[in-house]
Amino acid sequence: MFKPRLNQIEILEYEKGKMGISAVPGSGKTHTLSALAANLILREKIGNEQEILIVTLVNSAVDNFSSRIAGFIREAGLLENVGYRVRTLHGLAHDIVRERPDLVGVSNQFSIIDETESFRMIDQISTEYSRVHSEVEDFLIKPDVDRNKAHRSRNGWNSLITSLNQSFINQAKDLDLEPDEIRLRMNKHQLKDILLEMAVEVYAQYQRGLKYRNALDFADLIRLAYRALISDQQYLERLRSRWPYILEDEAQDSSRTQEQILRLLTGPDGNWVRVGDPNQAIYETFTTANPKYLRSFLKEPGVTARSLPHSGRSSRCIINLANSLVMWTRENHPVHELRSSLDLPLILPTPPGDPQPNPPDLPNAIYIKYTKSTADEEIRNVVSSIKRFLEKEENQQKTIAVLCPIGLHGEKVAQALQNAGVEIVEMLKSTQTTRTTARVLEKILLYLANPSDPKNFAQAFSTYKNSLEHNDEEKQLLQSITSTIRKCRNLEDLFYPALGSTWQTCIESSLRADQITELLGDFREKCIRWHQATILPIDQLVLTITNDLFTNPADLALGYKLALLLEFSAELHPEYELADFAMELSDISGNARKFSGFSDEDTRFDPDMHKGKVFVSTFHKAKGLEWDRVYLLSVNNYDFPSAQSDDKYIGEKWFIRENFDPQAEVLSKLDSLSKNDISQLLLPPGEATLKARLEYSAERLRLLFVGITRARESLMISWNTGKGESRIALPLESLYTIWKGTHETA
Repeated sequence: MFKPRLNQIEILEYEKGKMGISAVPGSGKTHTLSALAANLILREKIGNEQEILIVTLVNSAVDNFSSRIAGFIREAGLLENVGYRVRTLHGLAHDIVRERPDLVGVSNQFSIIDETESFRMIDQISTEYSRVHSEVEDFLIKPDVDRNKAHRSRNGWNSLITSLNQSFINQAKDLDLEPDEIRLRMNKHQLKDILLEMAVEVYAQYQRGLKYRNALDFADLIRLAYRALISDQQYLERLRSRWPYILEDEAQDSSRTQEQILRLLTGPDGNWVRVGDPNQAIYETFTTANPKYLRSFLKEPGVTARSLPHSGRSSRCIINLANSLVMWTRENHPVHELRSSLDLPLILPTPPGDPQPNPPDLPNAIYIKYTKSTADEEIRNVVSSIKRFLEKEENQQKTIAVLCPIGLHGEKVAQALQNAGVEIVEMLKSTQTTRTTARVLEKILLYLANPSDPKNFAQAFSTYKNSLEHNDEEKQLLQSITSTIRKCRNLEDLFYPALGSTWQTCIESSLRADQITELLGDFREKCIRWHQATILPIDQLVLTITNDLFTNPADLALGYKLALLLEFSAELHPEYELADFAMELSDISGNARKFSGFSDEDTRFDPDMHKGKVFVSTFHKAKGLEWDRVYLLSVNNYDFPSAQSDDKYIGEKWFIRENFDPQAEVLSKLDSLSKNDISQLLLPPGEATLKARLEYSAERLRLLFVGITRARESLMISWNTGKGESRIALPLESLYTIWKGTHETA
């Protein structure tokens, strides 16, 4: 039974108009908004053909809202699933466009490509453009840099150019600017810019590719929904009548076009409730979202401002630490431009008698590791701490999370915990189980793409064998035969030996023939079968390999899902060969592409369903969740910069000329063109880079705030030196000083 607090009661009394709600972490905003939706229905504020429209950020929140609203309505004895509609913004935009595609010039049979396929298309166009237009490299790369090294490095040149063009396209679509319109404005202002010319051309080719496929991407859905609403007043009025109340969750993550769509649907005298926390706006770097839209809304004339300042999630000492970060940022941050990064109100503990009291303050509930350590040492320390914690029987029913700024560090943590015998649950772009299966299939496809290459065969063999469990002796034997295979002079003799000889004799090894047969024979027979199966369509080939290698139902189901993914890629790219499909799997196995499998860790996540296990994820993916014990890793001045002179920035590559962020510079030009602001176009190179550094540093302050407020009872924060150059992040150093002044640290 929901027992609202006084602040929540004020919100539940809402009847009409515009209301903005600032909600701290753990304040029960989802529950409150769900109760408000149910109240409006139960008080008969809508007609028989009308619905309360709830707009939220992610699909998991859609299910959460739907189930909670249904529960409230069920308690009142009414029919569930009537009188409300819960949508993500993309889902809402899809509804609008699908109902009237004629208003925006698309056919009834349009398809939608996901972010992965969109990125792949942009990557192909960007790579080809960069190959032909060497002036882009000449302009951006430092003169003394080995360009081959820049191309080979992880997240190197191609990744930079693709990300730049992807961000440009998303921003242009949020501004509702077509490639031709951008070119007209460039010509009008006589603007010659190498990066802008590249981005516009890639944008134009990308749009042609979408049109050829009769497809839209997610950004198209949003802008076309807006166009549909402004192009037909009768259609707009019909939707306004259908949805007389709009409740918006996570409003701090609104974009320009999202706000425009909801303003149109609300109308000047409509009913719109927006709830969010500007301090949890952590997606600006990756999307067109910006907390300024919620901040401005809260100050608008005619908007009733409310707050949900009480939180029962965390103990008082953890709340105090989060509030210390807010106050230090606002009052003492040495970079004055960053003092507005975090907003009031501060988090208040729940009052006496509250149905959700704060957890008690435990001894040593907060530990901030001030001394430096390498990344590997940091992981070892965390694994050791978790093992000691779980050895105590009273802790085996606790929920635990390890949060890292980037997925790559999370992968290493997950592997280290597994090696230590600790059960884990992952929420990275893909899980370890998925990555392992995808990696095995990737290496086998690479081998089949070039079956005469002994190195490819050796890698396929070792990847598959290493995915299985072996003792130390078996591992040494496998390593020995893998090394031998790499040196094989004529790999064909291994599979199809000449008359009078055996395949074992083709391997020059110190191992006995029976050992070679035991280790390699079964895999060799499978490869012969796969050689013959390469004439099959890619999905059937992958299913053949999957059925030959795996017996576990989850692995078989995952192989089937990967086969369907590659079948879809084959339809989009008829020119793809086996090596191209292997690259698709490489993105998944390398955690560069989001992919959900069939294991427990891939399903909708509830921390309380995984007590005694360790959740491993990024800070971003932990938003909206909470655990009894939380570890925050890598809080250094690379992952959490503060615009200091020695800070580094993830988006700025080592091979790019000094003090120049290509993405920031080209997006600044785009913004100027959208406003026809000639003064901004004349700013010297580097101005936009400095602004982007400040915006990124502000977002990382909010990300640290989000990380701290995931913890209920205990919080451990550490940092590492990265590649040897990083130091403790400035905000963490300040928190350590504040905390040490009032408490003893372990």
